[in-house]
Amino acid sequence: MRLKILATAAALALSTSMAFADDAMMMKQMSDGLTMLETSAKEAFTKYGIEADVMTLTLNQLAEISGAMTGSNNDADMKAAIEAALRK
Repeated sequence: MRLKILATAAALALSTSMAFADDAMMMKQMSDGLTMLETSAKEAFTKYGIEADVMTLTLNQLAEISGAMTGSNNDADMKAAIEAALRK
C-alpha cells in the first residue's frame, strides 16, 4: 500500500502540468514516505543485528524490508527476508 502511495506521488510530482505548490506538497509526501521506509529498515537492522546502511538501499529494497517486517510472525523468516532484500 505504501509503495502504491509512493509510486503515485512520484508520478504526480513528475507531471509537468502541475502547479509549483502541488509539486512541493507531493515531494514532501514522498520524502515522508521514504523516511518511514528508512526508519523501518533501521529498526529491523537493530532488532536483528544486521550491519547495513539504509542510505545505500534502493526504494525497492526498502519496501521489501518493510514488507518483511509485517509479513511474518517468525523472527527467523523476517531476518532471512531482510537479508535476501539486501542481496538484491
